[in-house]
Amino acid sequence: MIALEHLHVVNVIHQEGSFRKASERLFKARSAVSYSVKQVEEYYQIEIFNRETYRPELTRNGKILLQKIQHLLNEANEFDMFAKQMSSEVETELRLSFSAIFPMEKVTQLLSELKQSFPSTIIHLNIETASGERMLLDDVVDIGIYSVLERSQQVKYRCIEQCELPVFISNTFPLADQPVITLSDLLAYPQVVVKSSYKSGPDSGIMKDGLQWYVSDHNTKKALIHSGLGWGRLALHEAEQESQSNSLIKLDNLPVMTVPVYVAKLNSKALGPVGMMVWNFFESHSG
Repeated sequence: MIALEHLHVVNVIHQEGSFRKASERLFKARSAVSYSVKQVEEYYQIEIFNRETYRPELTRNGKILLQKIQHLLNEANEFDMFAKQMSSEVETELRLSFSAIFPMEKVTQLLSELKQSFPSTIIHLNIETASGERMLLDDVVDIGIYSVLERSQQVKYRCIEQCELPVFISNTFPLADQPVITLSDLLAYPQVVVKSSYKSGPDSGIMKDGLQWYVSDHNTKKALIHSGLGWGRLALHEAEQESQSNSLIKLDNLPVMTVPVYVAKLNSKALGPVGMMVWNFFESHSG
């Protein structure tokens, strides 16, 4: 059987689009990258890449083989992680991040069970906004729970929630007595937005043609909306009490933004017993 390392090189060449970029990513000499491809082609007696084009393009057989290579590499990576996790000792520390739109009662429930099962493990907890993916990729946290629209190949995800974010205004908002409020009507007033808590984060649900007021946390955002100074999107659980008392009004005629929330970890990082408890917690506590 051909070495997995050679198959990995073939996959990286396809991902990077050139032998040169693949050699830079793998920290290998160009000749070593070409050698790996040659080993695979000679072993299986097929041509993987068409060398006549400017960039290496997969042949018909190469495309078929690549699908199998990617499946095999994923299986090998999962086995490696599983074996490492079996032999892992209890972590002395675990770094977690939670999106600010995620229900806090689920966070506290998890932390309560972690405390009971692993009382000596130190937990570092970050509440973030629009930065969960970046923190995970930068190895600032071991596990992130956040919403993301575009998935990274470096990350393993498990969807645990669908968070709904309707538009809310206060009952003291200038347009509160108007029978129907459109997005065009709201453009004349500040949209309250929480800025990313770590480096730069993607902007979503922002009216680019309007005025924005940026704040650093969700409590401030909610307070400004509640005061009637502006409008914005809030998670349903954030505004539940105020919505019931009618001090915050959900604009039902406007589209609700629904974002998936994932528990996520790097493919390359093995989790110990504490991390695996976090990873599996939401599977048994969903719904």
